[in-house]
Amino acid sequence: MTDAIATGLAALAILLQILLAGLLVLALAATVSAPARRGLREVRETLLGGELWIAWAIALTATLGSLYFSEIAHFEPCRLCWFQRICMYPLAIVLFGMALRRDARNALLYALPLPILGAAVSLYHEYIVYNPQAETAACKQGVSCTVRWIEKFGYVQIPTLALTAFLAIGALLAFAGWRAREAAAAT
Repeated sequence: MTDAIATGLAALAILLQILLAGLLVLALAATVSAPARRGLREVRETLLGGELWIAWAIALTATLGSLYFSEIAHFEPCRLCWFQRICMYPLAIVLFGMALRRDARNALLYALPLPILGAAVSLYHEYIVYNPQAETAACKQGVSCTVRWIEKFGYVQIPTLALTAFLAIGALLAFAGWRAREAAAAT
C-alpha cells in the first residue's frame, strides 16, 4: 500500500513539475513576447478563479501524504521534514478559509510566505540528501536528513514532493494575486 501511495504521489509530482516548467517557460517568454503574454493570460483564465481551491487541494494532499508516511507507514520525519510540515500544514487551513471567502488578496498576503519558506527548506533538504557530507550536526540528531524513505522514478523523494507542492502553491497564489490586482484596478 505504501509503495502504491508513494508512486501515485510521485506521479502527481511529476505532472505538476511538467506543468510548472511549461509555466516558467511561458512566463519567461511573456517578458519579451506579446503572444506569450496572451498565452499566460489564457492559462490564468483557464483556472476560472479556482486558483485558491487548487492550491488548497495541493496543500491538503501534501498534508495527508506526510501524515500517511509518518503515522501509517511509520517513516519518522527528520528535522528538515518538520520544518517543511510547519510551512505546509497551515496552508491546508488558511487556503481553505481564503478559498471559501474568495479572498485572493489576503491569501497572497498571509499564505505566500509559507510556500516561499517551505520551498527554501525543501531545496536545502534536497541538497543535503544528495550531498550527505554537508549534513549539519542538527540534522544528525534523531533521524538523519539524508534518509531516503522513498525514491520513485529515479529522483522523487519526500523533499521533492514537498518542493513540488510548495512551488505549485506559490504559482497558484501568484495567479490569484494577479487576478485580484486586475479586479481591483477595474473598480
